Amino acid sequence: MDRIEAVVMAGGKGTRLKKEHEKPLILVEGTPLIDYVLGNLEGAQNIQGITVATSPNTPRTEEHIKNRGYDYIRTSGQGYIHDLGEILSYFEEKGDYILFIINADLPLVGPCLIDEIIEYYMDLDVEALAVFVPLKVYKDHGIIPSSSWDGMVPSGVNILRSKNKIQKQEILKIPRLELAININTPRDLILFKRMLGDDIGREKFDKRRREVLERH
Repeated sequence: MDRIEAVVMAGGKGTRLKKEHEKPLILVEGTPLIDYVLGNLEGAQNIQGITVATSPNTPRTEEHIKNRGYDYIRTSGQGYIHDLGEILSYFEEKGDYILFIINADLPLVGPCLIDEIIEYYMDLDVEALAVFVPLKVYKDHGIIPSSSWDGMVPSGVNILRSKNKIQKQEILKIPRLELAININTPRDLILFKRMLGDDIGREKFDKRRREVLERH
């Protein structure tokens, strides 16, 4: 089976949060936002490697990633689609990879959900998978999505082959709040902090961190 590499998209400006710090480094309960994502990926059984995509917009994030020992790619930072093309070209030169693409502002997408998405993809006869969330999930929790299409919202999770070309794609619709909490605005950040502050939510995160530490 081809190697499954996670790619964390961490090169955006994050201007809507109106924070001085780069978005991936915003501290939540004393932990940088991107570290929640990295911890989730470390705990997923189907992820075999992790690379972080930075850009000139996120030099401190790049330094943080280097200090933690992760591989990184410095994209041009000209926008998500352009940067993604650079990433696909980079891995295309390295060989055949399955790339699990996830935004650095999706801290609640846990190891089990990551594995479920990958296992669903592995049973498909397509090159690409785009994960969407029903718009109803956002409305039920008072979350305002940045965009929607046909009653669905792109989650920021995709799977692609390491080929910089148009790929045959399937859409997977998952009604999970974890995929809907994409930290783009101060309101999103408050909701995330509220969920972490909940006793059950905190217990789940602490359990996940212990499992990751034991596994590595």
